[in-house]
Amino acid sequence: MNTKTISQTTERKKHQLLFLLITYALLILTTRILLTKTIFMGFLVWNLFLAIVPYTALLQIKKNACFWTFKTLLVTFVWLSFLPNSFYIITDLVHLTKSDKSIIWLDIPMICLFSLIGFILGLESILRFEEILLKNMSSILRKTLIVCISFLCGFGIYIGRILRFNSWDIVQQPANLIRNIITEVFTSSGILFSIHFGLFIYLIYVSYKFFK
Repeated sequence: MNTKTISQTTERKKHQLLFLLITYALLILTTRILLTKTIFMGFLVWNLFLAIVPYTALLQIKKNACFWTFKTLLVTFVWLSFLPNSFYIITDLVHLTKSDKSIIWLDIPMICLFSLIGFILGLESILRFEEILLKNMSSILRKTLIVCISFLCGFGIYIGRILRFNSWDIVQQPANLIRNIITEVFTSSGILFSIHFGLFIYLIYVSYKFFK
């Protein structure tokens, strides 16, 4: 079995595992809806969809032989804009305060599972992006860029969780989004939040990469 075949087999198994995890997460959510007769945690499906977008965009980047083309750079921008969504789901744990105590035993593992899927999608896409950079960038510049991406994700989570913007606002209300980013980027809360989550994402990424 050659290297290409092994790579394709591994890729297929990864996607099968992701499909299994997503199916199980949706099954738990469906069970919750049936038990409570509410769709309170239904937002997790949308958040998961937003986490899948950057992973899909990254797969498109890998198909292009040349990185420095307008199309590839445009897809890279889309990837980076949506990437924070992969790690954002973990902040949905705040909604546990609104959970009924009789059902919290279901809510905790459910949100953790959605978060785990998001993290896998995010970490895998950063890892694949770094593999693309291996051919196009020096080692120091590549590592620096990965650190910057991690902290940008931290700031992206701040924009989403605290400022309540989402990735679509880049198109829907760009002026308002840019104005708020400029206002918040130098505030102590914005800086501390971004550093905290950025460092968290980077350390998880380094650990994930090491154990792989």
